[in-house]
Formats: sequence, structure tokens, C-alpha cells
Amino acid sequence: MTRLVTPRCRFGLFVLLTSTVGCTGSSNTPTAPEQPFKGVTIVAAAIGDPGILPTLTAQRGEWSANRGAEVTIREKPVDPRSEGVDVFLFRGDRLGELVDLGLLADLPEAVTRPPAPSVRPEPGQAEVPPGERPADPLQFADLLPAYRDQVIKYGGVRLGLPYGGSALVLAYHRDAFESETNRAAAKEAGIELKLPETWEQFDALAKFFHGRDWGQDGKPRSGVALALGPDPEGVGDATYLARAASLGQHHDQYSFLFDADSMAPRIDSPPFVEALRGLTALKAYGPPTSEAFDIKAARQAFGGREAAMMIDRAEDAASWGDGKSIGVARLPGSERVFNPDRNQFEPASPPNRPSYLPYGGGWLVAISAAAKGPKREAALDFAKYLISPEIASRVRADPDFPMLAVRPALLSQGPPDSRASLGVDARQWSDAVIQTLADSRVIPGLRIPDAEGYLADLAKGRAAVVRGEPAETALQAVASAWTERTKQRGVKRQLWHYRRSLNSALATAPKPPAPAPAP
Repeated sequence: MTRLVTPRCRFGLFVLLTSTVGCTGSSNTPTAPEQPFKGVTIVAAAIGDPGILPTLTAQRGEWSANRGAEVTIREKPVDPRSEGVDVFLFRGDRLGELVDLGLLADLPEAVTRPPAPSVRPEPGQAEVPPGERPADPLQFADLLPAYRDQVIKYGGVRLGLPYGGSALVLAYHRDAFESETNRAAAKEAGIELKLPETWEQFDALAKFFHGRDWGQDGKPRSGVALALGPDPEGVGDATYLARAASLGQHHDQYSFLFDADSMAPRIDSPPFVEALRGLTALKAYGPPTSEAFDIKAARQAFGGREAAMMIDRAEDAASWGDGKSIGVARLPGSERVFNPDRNQFEPASPPNRPSYLPYGGGWLVAISAAAKGPKREAALDFAKYLISPEIASRVRADPDFPMLAVRPALLSQGPPDSRASLGVDARQWSDAVIQTLADSRVIPGLRIPDAEGYLADLAKGRAAVVRGEPAETALQAVASAWTERTKQRGVKRQLWHYRRSLNSALATAPKPPAPAPAP
């Protein structure tokens, strides 16, 4: 058969003869494969609140177009053990449950490394210039350390990627702090009218503002609005635990809510009792019926300028506004901290101020251990796509399910829904959130199996104290309930989980002990 040789290929043949480069008719520069997962379908689902799913739905189209794979999204929350799910979205406080069931795939370090240079230098050659190296679409090193090294890990093993965060902050009406009339009154009362660095200062400010015309319009108002009553969103419990952390999280200790050697509850120990007393006492400086407030009622009171201060999740800033100037600050700390080894309080200077993160830190995206082959590869690629800087910016701006970004560059842009966050000082908001999340000591909320049950016991005890029961009595009842829950699941198994959840240097076996026998 006669083969036609075009002028272009004659040149190629010449090159082949002189430099062993074949005739291709195109550049030899390697290109990324188009639609590498064409024909693959992966299934994504939420565990728990399905409200997060629209943030996922809005982002799948572009990925599918580029990768060739289809993403099916379950519209209702699924049982974690459901078959056929490849990508899970869930709150961090469910992590221990999923680990206990063995449902999550381990994500090796290679998953988050930047792409290697396409051309490796030979000995004696210069390295590939930075401008010629492959792009790093994930930019994993830019994530906040708290999420990169703690929230997504369990026993040091990476089991997910961070989708969104959560943090508590202090919101306040700036005119209450800045008016000359209030400053003069505070000076006369022996109070420095500045943002509180300790809970004692916070309490004093709540007392000072209460019953005062701090808005200077002839109407006395309250000092603080808090979620003191039963609160479905959990902000009331998180506020209490944040205050308790400043008193009870010693810098030499890994454990917080439990003893890391015995799994005995610490919730009825002195720092937790003192924190609950202090928080409950603030009901005297809130609006009428504030002892029954959930966080929605507290937001309404604060937004209506009934109270000078409020503690809430930073991601819900859009619900605070009244169109006037609202300041934001990091939560206070404590000048004392309890040392459980010595069973006594010790002075803390500067104030002990660890950051407590609600919801186990926020929301994670993880890969099912059952996903194999191309499905696993596609699921992992989709998860990495969801947390990439560009997509994270889009998710951050979604008003339907507010979450904190976990990259400082995005947090520096202000609240997630800035147009709806009327009057909120964007710079103060960013500073407060970054200071909280970038702290050297961050405590993600409880993440062991049945975390929801343990926290429900705590909520019951906290509400009892607000109604008038002594803090010691109520917290002893909580400790008893926790001890019973732990026994039902197996003390050794729960202790294994608690140690793993701390991501500490405490020794644990790779696998948990056997579960407790059924009763």
C-alpha cells in the first residue's frame, strides 16, 4: 500500500532521522486528559441536616462538565450505613460515630500534596522555576491549621476534608461602648468601657449596661441576650462550654470533658460548676423572660436593640443587623485555670483563652470506605474540588446555609452574606473569627460516638440550673448520665474514641476495642 507523505510529515521524518523525535503533527507538551471520569456516576448525601445539600447542588455542574462524571444527590439525609453513597457531607460531631462504624476512607498525605513538577531536574541541572511548575488547585497549605491538622483528623488519620467552619464571637452595639455619656457613667462606676478580655469583665459590662439608657433615646435596655433556655441550635451549650474551657482547659492537659485515662466525666468538676454559675447569673441582666431564650430569641432581642451584647455563631451575622453599627470581638478568657492534677485553680497570665468550636468544628466532606476503583477516584476528586479556593468562595457566599470559610484569605472578606449583615463591622468580624480559629489551642466540640446524646444530657442539666437548681446538683446528674452512656457503649471503646478525637500524643491502638455486650 502506498503511503502519502505530506510536506509537514517530510519535515517530521527529517526530525526523526536527525533527533529521534517522531512525527506527531502536534506539540509534545503533555496535556491533562479530558473528562477523566467519563461514564462514572457518584452519589453524594448528607448525614443529618439536609439544608447543606443546596450548597452541593449548586457546584456539581461545572465539575461534571470538566470531569465527565455524574453526581447524583440524595435529597433527604441518609442513614450512614446506607449502601451506594460515595461522598458524605456531615457535621464534625458525627465523626466518631462514622469511625465507629468503619464507614470512612482514610485519605493519605498524597491527597493534599501539590502536583509534582512534570519535569524532574537531572543531577547538576537547575530546578524547575516556580512559574513553570504545575498549578496547585487545592492549595491545602493555605487552610487554617485547626482544620488542616485537627478537625478533619481522628487519631492523626485524615478522614475528610473541611467544607465549612463554625465559631462563637461576641457581638455588641458599638454606640453603647463609644458614647461619651456611657463612658462618663462607666468611669464613675469604676468600669473601663472596653471590650472584655475576661469573663469577669464581660459580666461587669452586662451589669453596667442593664437598665441603662445606653442607646440614649430615653428607653432603658438590657445588658446581654444569650441562649439560656433550651436551644435546638446548640448555641447555648456551646456558649457554656466555651466559658468552661477558659477555666477548665489547662495548657498542660489534653483532655477537657473527660479524663483521658479513665473516661470519667469532668463535667461536675470545679471549673464547669463555676462556669455554669457565672453564665446562669447573667439572666439577671437580660431582657424579660431571657432565661427561656433560645438563640433565635436572643438574636431578635439583640437586633431590636433590647440588649447591648450577645454571643452567637459568627456565621449567623446576617441575623444580627438592625442597620446600625455592630461590633464583633473574640470571646473572653479567664485569669484562672483549673489544674486537675493538683485539683486547684492556678493564675493565668495572659488570660487563658482557648477557642471552643461548636459542631465538632464545622462541616466535613468525606469518602465512603465502600467506594472503590473509578468511583473512589471520582469521589475524591469531587471532594477536593469542593474545598478548592474558588469553590469555597462560592459556598461561603451561599445565604441559605451559612458556614465559615476555613481559609484566612476568604475570612478577611467579612461575613458570609455581607449584603444581609447590616451594620456589622466587617473588619472586626474578620479579626475576631481569624483570632478564634487561628489560636494555638483550639477545642473542637465533642466528636465521639453518641456525641449528640451526651450533649443532650448536658443541655438538660444546663436548663435545670437556669430554672433554679444548684449547679453542683445538676452537673452531678449530667455526669451520672454520661457515665451510664459510656458503660452502654463500652468504657474501653469510648475511651479509645475520646483519645483519638483529641489528636494528641496519647497512645491508642489502630483499631477500637470490641463494643460492649448487648444487655
